[in-house]
Amino acid sequence: MVAKLIKHELYRISRVAAIPAAAMLALAIIFRISLINYSGEVALPVIIGIFYGVAVLGTLLVCAWVGISRFYTTLFTREGYMTLSLPVTADQLIISKLLSSIVAVICGFMVCMLSLFILMIGQQVNLNVVFDEIFSVLSQFFNSYSEAFGGLYIFESVLLGIISVPQSLLLFYLVMSIGQLATVKNRTVITVVIYFAAAFVWSIINEIVCIPVLNAAAEVSIHLMMWIRIIFAAAVTVGSYFIVRHIIKNKVNLIA
Repeated sequence: MVAKLIKHELYRISRVAAIPAAAMLALAIIFRISLINYSGEVALPVIIGIFYGVAVLGTLLVCAWVGISRFYTTLFTREGYMTLSLPVTADQLIISKLLSSIVAVICGFMVCMLSLFILMIGQQVNLNVVFDEIFSVLSQFFNSYSEAFGGLYIFESVLLGIISVPQSLLLFYLVMSIGQLATVKNRTVITVVIYFAAAFVWSIINEIVCIPVLNAAAEVSIHLMMWIRIIFAAAVTVGSYFIVRHIIKNKVNLIA
């Protein structure tokens, strides 16, 4: 059932994200054509390049935002009556939203890479050489970190990065879930206020508590500091998940 939910979510996300993605690919083609025999004296390729860069950023943002906003619209608006009537559990709903958002961002990144390949068409660029250069840079980066902190640090960094993705999404879900508990109709404003209030409180906690603790841990061992960050991120992820799950199961307020 989760697979069907993900398929449906990706279909709905793609209907919106396809617009900036198509615009980005079209601009990549136009940009590539404008570069033919470009002497540096014509401003048109530069202008097109700026629009192309904006389209790349817009595609990534839309893929992320639509996935997040779908969580709210399908659960806490009038559409929620239909969603919550489906023969699925709260866990299946959350997991499907979470995975579809991650897949949407990955697909958006892949489309952006496709647009870069379009820019390389016809140029004196050997893709094998390009990939060799990329892997060479990444290899040097990992080797330098491995020499400085050890191979375990790379593993810890990758693990922290993996945990941070669902953590970020679930924090958005948590803010939206708490915001929908308000009894007023304009809950979007309440949600925005909660988001900025939470960000402000977190910045204070981070400055007063987290940074001193991490600095003290780093003086003992860089690995101790990393594992504190990993455990904390995992705890926030799990805590956010269960709070969102509890709200969806028991506290949904469909008045929007």
